[in-house]
Amino acid sequence: MKDSVKTNEHFSLPAAVNPALLRALSSKDHLLASIPSIPAVLQKLLDELNQPPDTVNLMRVAEIIGRDEALAAQCLRMANSALFSRGPATDSIRGAVRTLGIARTREIAVSCGVMRIIGSAKALDPLVFWQHSLACAIVSRKLARSAGFGDPEKAYLGGLLHDIGYIVNLVLFPEQTRATIEKAQQEGRFMGEVEYSEFGFTHCQSGEVLARRWHLSEGLVEVILCHHHVPSATINPGLAAIVSLADRLCRSANLGLGYPEIIDPMEAWDSDWSVLAEHCPLASEMTWSDFVKDSETYIQEIRNLVAATYKGA
Repeated sequence: MKDSVKTNEHFSLPAAVNPALLRALSSKDHLLASIPSIPAVLQKLLDELNQPPDTVNLMRVAEIIGRDEALAAQCLRMANSALFSRGPATDSIRGAVRTLGIARTREIAVSCGVMRIIGSAKALDPLVFWQHSLACAIVSRKLARSAGFGDPEKAYLGGLLHDIGYIVNLVLFPEQTRATIEKAQQEGRFMGEVEYSEFGFTHCQSGEVLARRWHLSEGLVEVILCHHHVPSATINPGLAAIVSLADRLCRSANLGLGYPEIIDPMEAWDSDWSVLAEHCPLASEMTWSDFVKDSETYIQEIRNLVAATYKGA
């Protein structure tokens, strides 16, 4: 019998290191090494952008962006898009950064880095995956601010990276993962449930392996591992709950993996919200429905943002 605990997502999360995953990795570690890490230029840029806003050096930011042709082109494209342009077109990176602002430039930079990583998983529709990841990131940050979580940008990054395990599975087991995705789509089932029945592990466990290889913080590793089973989180349960709730909201709003689920992910929000209320002071003063009722507007904004960001990328 597998050592596991039941989750609110209808599949079991191993309570210890998953033996099925260990066996799979033992013969495929060279493939895992082929998945690119977050680009060095992106890390330098994030280090600069994560300074207090009044100390960020825009010239330095523009200089770093200019070292990466694709990133520079994306920033210029977004700054001149209908979403952000308010005057004459800008043709300088510094002007683009000024138009976009520090927060939006950070979002574009991280999204570009993630898109390059997605490119290593050829079977995954990058627009669908990016739309879900970016939507979860934005909703996570909004919820973090509403709930009084101390680091909304960490919530954003957790939302953006929570599903990197799908990339691992597609690189290591491309044919099986394609078949699993197709089965989940045809049956309208939650992907984690189908993964566990086919592999004996899910994108949560394989994502943890990649997160550790990338030397992400323990808090982010925990989000990636526990975002479908928040009670397992011990380092930062509030953060795991935020990302889990954001994931539920996005999947329910058809910003998931490109198909509707028969069982609405929003039906099992209560246990996640209880964890959030326990660890984030303002969450106990509001309700999940208070947050959700305003979601329709920014969900559409997310769709518009993804369409503009992905265009021509």
